[in-house]
Amino acid sequence: MRGLTEPGTPAAVQRVSCPHAGECGACAYLEREYADQLRQKREILSAAMARYPRLRRAEVLACLPSPLAAAYRNRAKMAVGFSRRGASRLGYFRAGTREIVDAPDCRVVVPEILETSRRLRTLLAASPIFPRELRHIDLRCGSDQGRQHLTLVLRASECPSLPLDALRRACPAVDGVSFNLNPSAGPQVIRGAIRPLWGAREVWVDHEGVRLRVSPGSFFQVNLALLPPIHDLMERHLGGGRLVADLYSGVGTHGLALRRNFQRFLFVEGSRSAVADLKATIRSLGLFAVEVIASAVERALRRLNDPELDAVVLNPSRAGARESVLQAIAGSRASRVAYLSCEPTTLCRDLDALLRGGFALVSAQPIDMMPQTSQVEALALLQRA
Repeated sequence: MRGLTEPGTPAAVQRVSCPHAGECGACAYLEREYADQLRQKREILSAAMARYPRLRRAEVLACLPSPLAAAYRNRAKMAVGFSRRGASRLGYFRAGTREIVDAPDCRVVVPEILETSRRLRTLLAASPIFPRELRHIDLRCGSDQGRQHLTLVLRASECPSLPLDALRRACPAVDGVSFNLNPSAGPQVIRGAIRPLWGAREVWVDHEGVRLRVSPGSFFQVNLALLPPIHDLMERHLGGGRLVADLYSGVGTHGLALRRNFQRFLFVEGSRSAVADLKATIRSLGLFAVEVIASAVERALRRLNDPELDAVVLNPSRAGARESVLQAIAGSRASRVAYLSCEPTTLCRDLDALLRGGFALVSAQPIDMMPQTSQVEALALLQRA
């Protein structure tokens, strides 16, 4: 399969400068020419594949560029800090530390999210109306960047009084607020249930004729502009057939994009909020012949024994897929696999297992899901040897 090449799309953006680059450090590739960033990400994937004899000869395609090299990120998770004198700080942790760097001019967040974060920063500084238990904010939008959801993360076991009226006046783009109680001092920002406080309980993403519901606790890609080319590559490789299994499906982003190609659909997802979102979207579409399993993938492997299974899509977390999952795919009737990953190391480990299980690697496509950072997304396409 021919890969999508580097030149042409956002290469006109040669470098992106950021006033917070020296302090923050989150965007490791800032001020590099964009073409160099793409080459570097291809090399990172190639180096990861070179560690496995079965993968060394595979061609790594040119990195798929992002249509936007800046102002692409639809979600901002920011830390909140208060000094002993009551001064506040809202920003990102300096790389390798827990020191908060104010970042009112972050270059990778969509402008509407950035504007709301500035308004929140002003509100925090104006008066001591926020409880000191506030430790993080999680701000996200869908296709409509002017309709945002704000989650307040509090280091508390009970929700303190929150200045909702002031928030609503200061941040008109926020049309829903939730809270999360995370008394732990660990690195995990959100832990446990996210509870609605006011307004809309989700954001919406319009893609491939589908309106996907995305709740605050559900994972979704931060760069919406890359979904069409990713799904085009999946569709061209997987073709059509009887049954496709979407494992680690989240809100159904990938499986629903293939809904015209297959007769039946199996979604497996362990997150309760993502399953609720997926079921709501399926109901709104009036889809039939769809099975949704609310379970960890490794607990639902018997469903892969279906004799009509033709294709598998999997998009696990950075930890990759468990060995039992890979063995079940290898032992199934599926002839084609699309594996989308955000971590080259675990991707290559899992590809090696699938190749040992009887698959051949058709292509390995690095994807620049997060420009200006060292993050490497990749789409591997496989078929039965």
